[in-house]
Amino acid sequence: MSEIIELTQDQFKTLVADETRPVLVDFWSPTCGPCRLLAPVVALLAKENEGKAVVMKCNVFENMELAASLNISAVPTIILFKNKEIVARLTGVQKQSKLQELIDANL
Repeated sequence: MSEIIELTQDQFKTLVADETRPVLVDFWSPTCGPCRLLAPVVALLAKENEGKAVVMKCNVFENMELAASLNISAVPTIILFKNKEIVARLTGVQKQSKLQELIDANL
């Protein structure tokens, strides 16, 4: 199973901005119930897209500057990056199929 990368502010440029594959980032909080519901979906996406896309998680409490710079105002928020640009942003619990469609459309 592909391991989900824990994204931090310091890693953002090297792990997201320099990546050529689509990058899906789950911005979450440990106190957020919906975030815990979304976690298994994100884990499955990481496994099913290994080698095609990169899946990451970012704890907004530990990375407040990054979250603020991306205007994260609610969690969970999923952002899909491609070629350094935000191509999709979704807030709230999402179906795996919807997130997979976003990834597939940006491969």
